[in-house]
Amino acid sequence: MELDSLKYIWQRLEATPAREASREQILALMQKRSAGPLAKMRRNLFGECILMVITYTPAILLYFLEFRGRLSGIGWLFILILLLFLGYFYRKNRLLREMQCMGCRVRSNLEKQIRTLTKYTRFYIMTGTLIIPVMTVLSYAIIRWKFPPAPGAALFYRLSGTPWWQNPLFWIAPLAVITVGIYYANAWYVGKLYGRHIKKLQELLQEMDAD
Repeated sequence: MELDSLKYIWQRLEATPAREASREQILALMQKRSAGPLAKMRRNLFGECILMVITYTPAILLYFLEFRGRLSGIGWLFILILLLFLGYFYRKNRLLREMQCMGCRVRSNLEKQIRTLTKYTRFYIMTGTLIIPVMTVLSYAIIRWKFPPAPGAALFYRLSGTPWWQNPLFWIAPLAVITVGIYYANAWYVGKLYGRHIKKLQELLQEMDAD
């Protein structure tokens, strides 16, 4: 029923001269065609933004206030990541808002915006996955820099034999496995929040083109 009404409005716009295509018709098309998926994606985006701020703030405060401030570098890493994602959320929300523009050229703009939205989603998946190994390596480097081993510790470990848990390969292998698992979990999560709504918009455009 919803698709039939959308097709009817689309055909009216295609058959009507440009001077007779009223602003109300374009508004009705945009609202019926995209308000549902777009509204849901904007709500999900806002919820993610709030959740990230709530989650990252305690970690940032921990590294700045504890350890006598010696691990504040890790706190700055969290701040940089938070700013990166806040910038992403802002740009994505602006795109979603522009997709509801009533005075734009509906068809051409929406196609371009859906492609851009798909790129944003892929970027989000890859960034959310790579952050884990990058943060692990950088955090380890900062901890070793701020808390170096005691003098002679390296010689002691060489003479006594390096414990298996100090071998870098022991940590690299699980980190690789965890990263792969996080990628698939992140892809499922992002697909649930945004991917299915983007697919709905794409299918809607294809069915309209078919008629």
